[in-house]
Parts: sequence; C-alpha cells; structure tokens
Amino acid sequence: MIIMNKFSKNRLVAILFLLAFSLISLILFLILLISKIKSQEITKDNKNSKSLILVIGDGMGLPIISAWDYYKKDSMDNNYSVLENFDGSFLVRTRSKDKVITDSAAAATAYATGYNVDNYQVGLLKDNKRVKTIMDLAKEKNKSTGIVVLCTLTHATPAAFYAYSEKRSNEEQIAKYLIYSNIDVAIGGGKKYFKNLIPTFKQKGYTILENINELKEIKQNKEKLNKTEKLLAFIDEKHPPKQELRNYKLSELSEVAINILSKNKNGFFLMIEASQIDWYGHDNLFKDQLNEMKDYEDTLNYLLNYYKTNKDNLMILTLADHECGGLTLIDYEAKKLDDNFKIHYSTNYHTAEHIPAFYKGIINFKINPVINNIEVFSIMKKYLIDQ
Repeated sequence: MIIMNKFSKNRLVAILFLLAFSLISLILFLILLISKIKSQEITKDNKNSKSLILVIGDGMGLPIISAWDYYKKDSMDNNYSVLENFDGSFLVRTRSKDKVITDSAAAATAYATGYNVDNYQVGLLKDNKRVKTIMDLAKEKNKSTGIVVLCTLTHATPAAFYAYSEKRSNEEQIAKYLIYSNIDVAIGGGKKYFKNLIPTFKQKGYTILENINELKEIKQNKEKLNKTEKLLAFIDEKHPPKQELRNYKLSELSEVAINILSKNKNGFFLMIEASQIDWYGHDNLFKDQLNEMKDYEDTLNYLLNYYKTNKDNLMILTLADHECGGLTLIDYEAKKLDDNFKIHYSTNYHTAEHIPAFYKGIINFKINPVINNIEVFSIMKKYLIDQ
C-alpha cells in the first residue's frame, strides 16, 4: 500500500512536470510567434514609411550648375557645390511628346505622371479621368504630400503634380484642383488665384497663412506648428520677387513643410522647386541666376542635414526640368570664375540639352546612365510606392 502511494505520488509529480513543461513550451512558442509577427509588422511599417523629396531647379542645366560650382569655389567660400556630396547621378533626356525642346508644363507632367504630353499641357486625361500623379499614389499609401515653390502654386511645374489643364495659363482653373488633391502642405505664391477658394480650404481643416510674415511667425511658434496638420501658405499675391529682394530662403519654407509632413509615420512626398533659376535664364541675367543657385544650394544643405537622421527611409532626388538660356562659359584667359568672367547666352528660351540628376539615398534598383524624363516617375514610384 505504501509502495503504491509512493508510486502514485511519483506518477503525479511526473504528470505535473510534463504539464508544466508543456505550458512553458507553449508560452515560449507564443512569445516567439508574437515576436515574429511584431517583427514582420515593423518591417512592413519600415517599407511603408519611406519618404521622397524631389527638388527641381527649373531651367537648371549643366552650364549654370558648372558656373555655380566654379563661382562658389572661386568667389565665395573656397568650396565646390554640395552636389558633390550626393550618392549618384545620371542624365535625363528632356523632350516632350510633340517637341524636341520641352516647356516646363510638359516636363513636370513627365516627372509627375510618367507620361509625355504636348508642350503647355499640365497633367493628362485618360478615359475622362485625370491620370494619377506620384502625389496621388503617395496618398493611396497614406503618406503625406506637399509642394513648396518660389512661383505661384498654380504655375506649370507645381500644377503638374495635382491638376489637369490643356493650357498651363489657365491658373484659376488649375487652382480648383488643389482643393481635391487632399495635399497636406502647399507653400508658394499666387494668392490672387485662391481668394474665392480659401473658405473651402478652411472647411477642409487647412491653416491658411496670408503672407510671408505669418509663415515666419508659425515657424517660430513650435507649439502652433506642431498642431498644424494641413497648411496652405501664401508668400505673395502672384510670383515672389527675385532672391536679392526676398527676406526669406527656400530652405526656410522647406523646413516648415517638412516639420508638418514628417509627423506622418507612413512617410511623405515633397516637391520643392527653385523656380526662378529659369526666369533669369530667359532674361540672360547671369548674376541673378547665380543668386537663385545660392538659394537652391542652401536648400540642399538643409535637406542633407535632415537626411543624416533619416537616411534609412529617405531619398532626395534633385534635377532640372530642362536647360534655359543656352549659357556658355567662354572666358579662356580667366584664372577664376568671378563677376567679371565672360559668358554667352545663345537664346532667351529653353534648349534641348540633357540635364543632370543627383540622388541621395539607399536604393536597391539600377538607374541607367541616361534615361527619358518619364523614367524619373518610375524611379520615384519604385522607391516610394513599390518597395
């Protein structure tokens, strides 16, 4: 009887041990399973949290890039352009659907949609529907979107990212498209085109800033900036003045936009345009072009500093839409490029030159040395949407 009781006790202990071991094993399995699921979710979140900043130097062909590079080194701070700090570069063919020499509307549409259109057309309709832009695709991935420009928000380049119009000159019509774009941040000129639309933007939850002083104020007020979810900010009634007359930098406008957009854990798309490099190419005003290049350079410096703490999920892509002015650097005897350096402009319009593009970021796909302008859309989509 004693032997049987002892045997029963031992058996009971063995059963309890097995049950305890099984329970511990189950708990460990569940912990590992949960950990794996969370790891997959984190990986998924990381894939969905990529951001892309596209910086367009309108009319910024290789000649003005070269001139700025030498001018900065020889006449400013003894350093070449910050472009040398990017990770890679390639050339872009700039032709539109109907012309070898593109205009800004067709060029921006190629970047924004991946389709070539005729000159002076903004966006594209297919089956009576506006073709989706890279901004639309970003929205479908729950990313934030923004535009920062030194022209009207309805000008050719920004308009191509959210609007459709057969003629780029229809700026009042183009302005209405911005309401339906669900854009998160829009900073630029052109308040005159939006005056009747501002109440609708307010109803949709936008903070409206009427001038550059209000924008500067919110930039300094961190609490107010942190509470701002959607922003429509005007820096001028129409186009802003040239660089030497502006009391703000493109980098400052970009910083406000990024402070708002970066709050979205899913990432963002931001298009920044140094708009006026082109204008002084048209006017053949070399010094004004260099001044606009300085503002562009300062913006790149700010963005590269931002990149340092966001490099795992950020790509910066900068390029022109076309060259403008046909600039040639011709001072064979000069020992440095300064204000007295001899230059020559061959035209007051755009040229057909390929333009250089520069990128910063970790990419896992190949970019060919020379591409068509519609392939810029494909590059952005691969990085921001497809991965």
